[in-house]
Amino acid sequence: MSAPITIRPYQPGDEESLLKGHNQIFPERSLAHWQWKFGANPTGQVHTMVADHEEEGLVGAYVTLPVHASIEGQRRIIGQCVDLWVQPKHRRFGPRPGLFVNLALAHYEEWGGKGENQNSFHHGWPIATWRIGQKYLKYEIVRDWDFLYREMTPGGFPKRSTSDELEVRKVDRFNEDVNDLWAEFSKETQLAVIRDQRYLNWRYADSVDSSYELYECREKSSNKLRGIAIVAQRDFVIPNMCILVDWMVPQHDVDTTTALVAKAEERACALGTNALATLFQHRDPRFNEFQKMGFLVYGTIYFQVVIPFDKHDTHFYREEWYHTLGDSDLI
Repeated sequence: MSAPITIRPYQPGDEESLLKGHNQIFPERSLAHWQWKFGANPTGQVHTMVADHEEEGLVGAYVTLPVHASIEGQRRIIGQCVDLWVQPKHRRFGPRPGLFVNLALAHYEEWGGKGENQNSFHHGWPIATWRIGQKYLKYEIVRDWDFLYREMTPGGFPKRSTSDELEVRKVDRFNEDVNDLWAEFSKETQLAVIRDQRYLNWRYADSVDSSYELYECREKSSNKLRGIAIVAQRDFVIPNMCILVDWMVPQHDVDTTTALVAKAEERACALGTNALATLFQHRDPRFNEFQKMGFLVYGTIYFQVVIPFDKHDTHFYREEWYHTLGDSDLI
């Protein structure tokens, strides 16, 4: 007698059953959201391993969101672990320790490795799945997720002095010259998501069910793009928070950094938020520079893990990874 559940990769046409199962476990997601997040992601790939029940349809899924990253100058794919679920009554199906782990191992086998369409590593924030992931799925802790924040003061933040040579503008989408900014910025890091025009517009301008404000900092005289920032208002960690979600400014460009932080502070005041917050990994020079600008460190319950599939060890990710809140789907 054949097994009632088959573990296999996603196939076009699975969307309805995937959403039905997802929406029984998590807050409801629309088909439009799925199509944007997975079907339209810039890699053109869907990295989802499913558990297909012969009578009930899909009863589990191990899902990663693939994005292109620059790793030591090479274009690779990395995957964020998202939307992992198994229907409760089927969790013990198959070999020990159960369906969740076997879905993950099948996913690793299919998409983990050094091939062109494979993942150099997976990463995520496994609050609920940490113990099982550490024991069976090679989860390695990289860092605690500590925010940088400024609590709103009575009357708002004092106006910050900025360069008269620069102008910060809100835009609907990023133009092609953001690719030149990325090319310059990428020289500073050995590991980062590729923040080019296609990725940034997909992630923020085209986002379904979430809104973001996109800002550019340009030279008034030449119109040269010097930096970008993404701002959003969210209830996350601290209620009613203004968040600098993403950031691309060369690390030694103090004037551009100051101008974009000033704009974020202005927006935090205008939105009536309780705090302004952002995040950089502890070894990034911006982690200290933002503290000099008045930001404090705020510890959270979140911690980040990686599942490496090639030569790098945990030390490499901890030291070299340029990482912002926008590298997660939590904001």
